Amino acid sequence: MIRMLKRLFPDASPASPGFEEDDLHVMCIALLLATANADHELDPREEERIEKLARNLWAQDETHGKQLITEARARQADATSLYEFTSLINTHLSPEEKFQLISAMWEIAYADGHLDRYEEHIIRRVADLIYVEHTQFIRAKHDAAPSTN
Repeated sequence: MIRMLKRLFPDASPASPGFEEDDLHVMCIALLLATANADHELDPREEERIEKLARNLWAQDETHGKQLITEARARQADATSLYEFTSLINTHLSPEEKFQLISAMWEIAYADGHLDRYEEHIIRRVADLIYVEHTQFIRAKHDAAPSTN
């Protein structure tokens, strides 16, 4: 019985042969997609921002970035909860990398010029699940907010 369960739920630790760094990047991008889709409207500006963030933060080049986004879309569409993404992220990202992810999520939320309450809610939930301090959550929100000048 235990062997059967182990085959169903492979270990996702970096030492295991099934874990790749791209898996972690796909999880991060899936959370960006979840943020963009939280208001049930995927704005072209949000898509563009996701592509740019994927290239700048996690991809080796534009083609690799598109592959990561394609995989993230598939995983995000099949997801039943945020925990599927945050458990791996929580285990393998440093506090600074977690802050960077929350900052990227805020950038997506503000990309269309309107912060929707559902977008804010999902970012808050992810921040809680990956243990980002509330002060860091607020700092990331403030940094990503459009300037009022």
